Amino acid sequence: MELRLLELRREKRLTQEDIAKYLNISRQAYALYETNQRHMNYEALHMLAELFSVSIDYLLGRSDRNLEYLSDEELSLIRQFRELDERGQKSIHVNVDFEYSQKGPARQG
Repeated sequence: MELRLLELRREKRLTQEDIAKYLNISRQAYALYETNQRHMNYEALHMLAELFSVSIDYLLGRSDRNLEYLSDEELSLIRQFRELDERGQKSIHVNVDFEYSQKGPARQG
């Protein structure tokens, strides 16, 4: 995992200090995560996945697929959907199913 953290941090042009502040930990503690000398808790993994717009599986090296191919609008919709309760999520499914059945998938021009 250390290689992915380092690579993602450099891509975003962030310092270890920047990420440590984001996680509300010391720079030294974050450095231990980046060098795989300390394991992260789920909350830290989740926060980093959100920060870098990747999946936790990608951070952990279980997947080569990340979420970079999604637009900011798509990522925002996913985050909002996840925050809805079950009733709200079902409502979204109903609306998407209806729209899809009426017009079908978006067609590339």
